[in-house]
Amino acid sequence: MPSLHRLTLSLALVLAGGTLHATSVAAAEGQSAAAIPYAQIEQLRADRDWLAALSLIERHLNLHRDDARLYRLRVLTLADIGARDRARTLYLARPEAFSAEQAASLNAAGLARRIVWSKLYAVDEATRLEEARAADAAIDAYRADLARSGTPEPASLAYDRLIVLNRLGRHQEVADEFRRLENSGHPVPGYALGAVGDSLLTLRRPDEAALALERAVQADPEDPDLPIQLGYAQLERERYDLALPLLRGLVDARAPWPRAPGARRGYENWPRYDAETNYALARAFGEDLPGAQAMIEPLAAIGPNNADLQATLGSIYMFRGWPSRALERFSIASTLDERNVEARIGQVETLSTLQRYDLARPIHDQLLARYPNEAHVRSMDRSWDMRRGWQARVYAAGGRNRDGGGASPLGNRDREYGVEVATPLIDDRWRLLARSGRRWADFQGDRSVAQRNEVGLGYAYDRLDAQLYLGRDRDGLGGTAIAVGAGWRIDDRFALRARVSRNDAAASLQARASDITGDLYEIGADYRPSERTAVSASLQHWRYDDGNDRDQLSLALDQRLLSRPHLLINGLASVGSGRGSRDDAPYFNPSRDASAEFGIRLDHLAWRRYDRHFRQRLTLSSGAYWQQDYGTAWVPSLRYEHEWQFALGRVLSYGLNWSRPVYDGQREERLGFDAEFRWGE
Repeated sequence: MPSLHRLTLSLALVLAGGTLHATSVAAAEGQSAAAIPYAQIEQLRADRDWLAALSLIERHLNLHRDDARLYRLRVLTLADIGARDRARTLYLARPEAFSAEQAASLNAAGLARRIVWSKLYAVDEATRLEEARAADAAIDAYRADLARSGTPEPASLAYDRLIVLNRLGRHQEVADEFRRLENSGHPVPGYALGAVGDSLLTLRRPDEAALALERAVQADPEDPDLPIQLGYAQLERERYDLALPLLRGLVDARAPWPRAPGARRGYENWPRYDAETNYALARAFGEDLPGAQAMIEPLAAIGPNNADLQATLGSIYMFRGWPSRALERFSIASTLDERNVEARIGQVETLSTLQRYDLARPIHDQLLARYPNEAHVRSMDRSWDMRRGWQARVYAAGGRNRDGGGASPLGNRDREYGVEVATPLIDDRWRLLARSGRRWADFQGDRSVAQRNEVGLGYAYDRLDAQLYLGRDRDGLGGTAIAVGAGWRIDDRFALRARVSRNDAAASLQARASDITGDLYEIGADYRPSERTAVSASLQHWRYDDGNDRDQLSLALDQRLLSRPHLLINGLASVGSGRGSRDDAPYFNPSRDASAEFGIRLDHLAWRRYDRHFRQRLTLSSGAYWQQDYGTAWVPSLRYEHEWQFALGRVLSYGLNWSRPVYDGQREERLGFDAEFRWGE
């Protein structure tokens, strides 16, 4: 029976409510418009007591639904409390109740609200741009109405549309409209210049973007995002001298845990977080990778569920040469937030570096389908095509040796040139290979020439890469040439390699002048703990046709000494030792020899604009060379080179070499030149 009691009570309350509502409506039918307290409502609005005013308006509007003045007060009050899209919707339902000035204000405020919504992060990717499209459609409809009525467009409409176009990825339209407004004497106000700067950066026009963003910062110095945008514009202009102090200043100016007056503890300061993470990335771009890592790792430890932090740390690990560690961070970020585009781009880049195109392709294709106009996605796709497409190398080199008395294994003059080609990837693993080269050297008037054509097959998947080449010299000396090489990546730091080559193309031309060829067996190991250190070791065994066996052991170190945004200085060191089994070979073949060399390399980035750059490198070294029966001599060397990158995967480099080596106790002077053009990775 209790349930019946509850049902009876509920029914009684409903009936009572219905009776009371009907009674109040019936009583209201007799009220006149004079009973509506317009003065009280206007006073509440003047006192900015919006909720009390709105409550009074709604109460009387229920009784007088056709009252135009009440309806107008309702719409204006909604606009005043921030419900501007709703206010505009209600205005459009009864536009005759409003003055032209009120109509213009409501339209502008409502459209501005839609624009703000278009900048917010969508709940899912399918609706990411829905609000921006809705705002664009509303602006177009409003402009059409104004055109039909002959009413001039308010100036703010063009400025607001810049924001919408930026959000929609129509960056060229933003740039064109911005220039039109500026040239027609309508300078764009500060609130829209952030969108303009973003579009100009996307169009790779950083100089113009920096000017626009400087104006935006001046107009709204309290906006926490604008200085960061300006910092990136300066980075893309290669003005690290402006960008790094700017971003560091933001970090210093924003306390991590600011306190409100009287508060016992501070609160989270997200503008400080934005400043700190972006400053760390700027340091990474400026070659200070250890410093960037030291900033981000503690933050990621504090907030392990922050997708942006995980993606940022992944980028830094990738810059440092740790693709496996980077992939782990990018995968975590993508799991935490599948909308994080940078994390998914990072997955594609790291998986490609790790030679797992089969895993990278679904992510790559999904990104292209969902974000075809996103600048970073387009850049990822260009890199994808470059890695997987045609690969080629054209090279030439030559030199001249003086004062050596004919002992030089390189001859008095020498030349080398050739071409190497690889097809696009087949089934994510295979490439067809081909190469052709010719080299010659003059030995006291006699020329030794080797010209070879080869075809091959390349395989690269996960940790393993391997190549097989088959070829033959034009003169048939040595018969069929076969070369097999393989490499195994142990982890991000260690790698092993091995090669076996019958009738090897790099065998001594001096030996070839006596119709002697050589086979090569080589093993090696590489250790690269970071981008700042590289150690390599190799052991070679040469087996010549004349019965001579020659062994060579070498160890090399390349260590970063100084890192600046446009200058890298590396220290170089190498040691080597060799021995030959024959003392009477008709070519340079020391019974025992050893060397130790130390040097320095200066790598100066003279100019860069996105994928294009010009670098110059200067390498100086000197070392001791010891040869059995001939003693020790100091050997200096110098190299200067240029590198031009015309586009991603299009690189031309050339350089001059000078050295004073010693062979069989005879010192000579060598001057050499080399050049190559690389197409692809």
